Amino acid sequence: MKKVLLFLTFLGALMANSLPEHFTKTLENGLQIVVIPMHNKSDVITTDIFYKVGSGNEIMGKSGIAHMLEHLNFKSTKNLKTGEFDEIVKGFGGVNNASTGFDFTHYYIKSSSKNLPKSLELFAELMQNLKLSDEEFQPERNVVLEERLWRTDNSPIGYLYFRLFNNAFTYHPYHWTPIGFKDDIKNWSIEDIRSFHAKYYQPSNAIVVVAGDIEPEEVFSNVTKYFGEIKNATSVPAAHHQVEPQQDGAKRLLIKKESEVEMVAIAYKIPNFAHKDQVALSALSELLSSGKSSKLHRILVDEKKLVNQIYGYAMEAKDPSVFLFLAVCNPGVKAESVEVEILNIIESLKKGDVSDRDIEKIKINTRADFIHNLESSSELATLFGSYYAKGNISPLLTYEEGINALKKEDIIKAVTTYLVPQSSTTVILRKDY
Repeated sequence: MKKVLLFLTFLGALMANSLPEHFTKTLENGLQIVVIPMHNKSDVITTDIFYKVGSGNEIMGKSGIAHMLEHLNFKSTKNLKTGEFDEIVKGFGGVNNASTGFDFTHYYIKSSSKNLPKSLELFAELMQNLKLSDEEFQPERNVVLEERLWRTDNSPIGYLYFRLFNNAFTYHPYHWTPIGFKDDIKNWSIEDIRSFHAKYYQPSNAIVVVAGDIEPEEVFSNVTKYFGEIKNATSVPAAHHQVEPQQDGAKRLLIKKESEVEMVAIAYKIPNFAHKDQVALSALSELLSSGKSSKLHRILVDEKKLVNQIYGYAMEAKDPSVFLFLAVCNPGVKAESVEVEILNIIESLKKGDVSDRDIEKIKINTRADFIHNLESSSELATLFGSYYAKGNISPLLTYEEGINALKKEDIIKAVTTYLVPQSSTTVILRKDY
């Protein structure tokens, strides 16, 4: 025990300082630059651009546009043919991809550091010269519809996830996931897409993040060269007044969907990513579902053999969101049986079923996760970029300190405060009633 305490003391000293130094600069047009030098002699960098817009900026009837624009961003521009962006990146040995979330849209190129100028030139071309032609839009709409069918409508677990948000949020645009509603996808016009791009794909709404084996001044000078003269077409729209009303009672829904097994999801309302309780909620996520020794896996998978998949984690979103549980039952197991077991685990935590050993494990695993993230330029760029895109870097900079100071009473308080019936939404999916 003495050795463990000494290790944790040493661990705490490390955790307070493990994040690398990062450097920032903002151009006159409002574009923010973030550089995280790694000095690892790998000659590898990740060049990212984050736009501070996601499905959370959409309005009812126009859902999914942020995701659609992600697809169209790789079509033709004034100086690039469709597919040429990918060909150029592949030609210099790089890899690229993109993703759309609730709060931001993210594009990246991973390559050697000598390709920084070309990577930035490509991203600048997409920002200011995207054609957005109807001829390219119409077939890509069909691609997105196919993705919606594949990931949501024809996937029981994807459909359960989508319907959970439809019911947990009634007013806020977290009511839908980034793929959007199928009928909205069918009814977009190219004018909708162009308008969305003009509003949000501007320098003042963008962050260029470069992480890896490179110096800040080299990044600053190159970003200034390729983005400094790009003008903002208009003011970025102020955030919509989209505050989800306080939930005044438990919600429950039974969905009929063809599926070989039953599934259950439970969501509880929690504060946004910057709230002081997010550290305890993150620790609770670690306790419940991080790895095969986690509480949910050990009880529901190994001991009781009720489920084959189980998750329990806190979303860290820009606006207040949810702590969600999602379970896929074993054949013949009723979703209600799994629901009861999840609720029993929640109640046991409220009564103090958290040990000092649990807290030690959370701290050790968190340290391991940070070390893993710090070794990868792409993980580092995503980590820093996601916080900057949500508008506040402080929770990241103080997260390790918060975890290091964590006590079991903090987790018990978080469960007691947030995992309560009044703020819950439960969705059960099965093939018949």
